Amino acid sequence: MTGTPTNAEIAQRLKEIRALMEFAGEPYFKFMAYERAAEAVENASPVGDLVSGGRLQEVPGIGKTIAGRIAELCATGSCAYLDELQARFPLTLLEVLSVPGVGMKTAQMLFERLGIASLDDLQRALDAGALAEIPRLGKKSVENIKRGVLSAKSRAHRTPLGTAAARAAEIVAFLAERSPAADLTPAGSVRRHEATVGDIDIICTSDAPDAVIAAFTGWSEAEAVLAEGSTKASIWLPGALQVDLRVLPAHLYGNLLQHFTGSREHNIQLREAAVRANFRVSENGIVDLRDGRLITCRTEAEVYATLGMAEIPPEMRLGLGELEAARDGTLPAVVGLGDLRGDLHVHLGPETTLEELAAAAAARGYEYLTVIGAEPEPARAVGERFGVRLLTAADVGIRADGSLAAPDALLAAMDLVVASVRADLDLPRDEMTRRLIRACENPYLTVITHLTGRRVGGDSGYAFDHEAVFAAAARTGTALDIDGRPDRLDLPGSLARRAKEFGVTFACCSGASNVADLAHVTFAIGQARRGWVTAAEVLNARPLAGVLAFAGAKRTAASHAGRFADP
Repeated sequence: MTGTPTNAEIAQRLKEIRALMEFAGEPYFKFMAYERAAEAVENASPVGDLVSGGRLQEVPGIGKTIAGRIAELCATGSCAYLDELQARFPLTLLEVLSVPGVGMKTAQMLFERLGIASLDDLQRALDAGALAEIPRLGKKSVENIKRGVLSAKSRAHRTPLGTAAARAAEIVAFLAERSPAADLTPAGSVRRHEATVGDIDIICTSDAPDAVIAAFTGWSEAEAVLAEGSTKASIWLPGALQVDLRVLPAHLYGNLLQHFTGSREHNIQLREAAVRANFRVSENGIVDLRDGRLITCRTEAEVYATLGMAEIPPEMRLGLGELEAARDGTLPAVVGLGDLRGDLHVHLGPETTLEELAAAAAARGYEYLTVIGAEPEPARAVGERFGVRLLTAADVGIRADGSLAAPDALLAAMDLVVASVRADLDLPRDEMTRRLIRACENPYLTVITHLTGRRVGGDSGYAFDHEAVFAAAARTGTALDIDGRPDRLDLPGSLARRAKEFGVTFACCSGASNVADLAHVTFAIGQARRGWVTAAEVLNARPLAGVLAFAGAKRTAASHAGRFADP
């Protein structure tokens, strides 16, 4: 790792420690602590900021020892404890452990007897028939491992949420038409709106599960069937994407959906809370441990209510305090797609007309649409024909010194101004922080979009002091966009949650340049919900007058302070 490691990089190191600890025979409670910490880090604010601010141990699941190792990773990019484990066991053993059908004991036996320490080693041993030498590995077990290798190769590949969500919708539509399935619902990381997806989980109910499974495994898009049983099956799609299907009776739908939606940490915490309340929770129902009674739930709300909690939105089920909030009545009513009154970041693309955008906005029930690249008079005239106010906006770059790359006269003529960092991405952290704060102080700037500069599955963005910029945005009345484009998803939910603590106003926008991409606002809402953002905190959940007042208030305040001169 170079520079301060990202949350994803730190989480990966923690997962490596966890796996190698188990391989080394460490106690369960010790290595599971690292697994929980890894999941907490993935969904936390930037760990570098938490370490420097002395707040790392405030993150649920991170105690003194693990916090010390994370701090070491942040400071040096490495960790002595991980180095010690790697000296005993190759890190590539994690590849073997990722194979369904290969448990810890089997992996240890393969390593000790055949020297299998990687996925390639395992594939070669399978091709050579060497696994026949291993006791207790019968023909069926070896076949399962062969299929598991395919599955592991799939899971090693992360698919962007936009692609996975579209695939999930295809599968749901196919099964709805070709099988006796009901309650078809994507679950797992797709439903939680994770930025990338390891595999797709689909759950459904049916009185004829065999027919549903047969239709699923017979889908023409499937390249391979990885597993097939009476109530569950897995297939492999082009692009190394695994899809898992689970079918149960209708009266278990709530139990099933809840079980397969929450993150691992959420579900662990839920099970522990259930046990403390004398219940045992699974996809097959809730067992009351006091009398053995089985409680089945048609809805997720019933599952949580049985445990004395409010229903938790899917995107919030991350194991980051939501269970406590659901229990004590402090869970916020997060923003939903139906709360939006418009979209503040849409481009007039070369193959899209104002009429098409206005018609699409009206069809979505919007009161207004901000169209970048539109002229004021034509936009107003077209909007009036469709009953939608088409606002105009400039979309400009933020220069290295924090000024906006457009003259004041142009900015003043626009209803709104949207800006982002587009060049000089390698500025030192302090300079980038000053740059963004100065941009917030520009009286014309309404919204900063894709603040961190990250690309999903690619560049993690540039370094800056998030909290200083959040404070500046709140102080100056500058909204921070949650960009719904699947390759952006920026601000991510973890940062949105931290930003709201400073009183930041958000915008949830599509970033669309055509009619179809207006739907990307769904992904913006997903990140907002992961960040516990409410409708009251979202600028484009306000009526038109509220949006114009927000932009106007900043200009008026700056005018009174004499701050309109271009630097």
